[in-house]
Amino acid sequence: MKTRLGQSVAGAIAASLALVGSAAAAELDYNYAELRYIDTELFDRDGDGFEIGGSLELAQSVHIFGSFQTLDFGGGFDRSAFEIGGGYAMPLNSGADLVARLSYIDGEIDAPGGGDFDDSGFGFSAGARTMFTPQIEGRAFVNYVDLDESGDEVSFEIAGDYFLNDQIALGASLELGDDVTSWTIGARWFFGATR
Repeated sequence: MKTRLGQSVAGAIAASLALVGSAAAAELDYNYAELRYIDTELFDRDGDGFEIGGSLELAQSVHIFGSFQTLDFGGGFDRSAFEIGGGYAMPLNSGADLVARLSYIDGEIDAPGGGDFDDSGFGFSAGARTMFTPQIEGRAFVNYVDLDESGDEVSFEIAGDYFLNDQIALGASLELGDDVTSWTIGARWFFGATR
């Protein structure tokens, strides 16, 4: 299964990068805050919740990011996770970047009867951001997570945003892996330089 996922991921990344040459001249911004609704299936259990996060550019091509996520799986099962990390963006042309990110992840699952389960580890993501038009951004990433107790997981994520103006974008994402399937909808507020 992971071999097929890896082949699919490689093909999707190659296809998205093939479109990079047609990217519009809009600049990518790494200064934003976002709020997302999440619908997920984790280890065959359905849940939903919210994520708040953001990114801040420290220097050209270097940014930090963080997020907090809370999910309710019903029956007294809840999951929360905090992630913080840094990233590097390598410009391909105006409006297209290759991006690599490394992060620390800390999570907790609350179970009925007071049973709590804590886990932590690291995450790594690599992919591309592209402005297809001045109003439409597309993203494709391969995500790898390695947690001390839960083990590792490779997933593929595709996402897109539609800019209502220079500061507000509405978007959606889909993430597929062996143990997790998630989709999100939400909004980003960009507070960096004018696009």
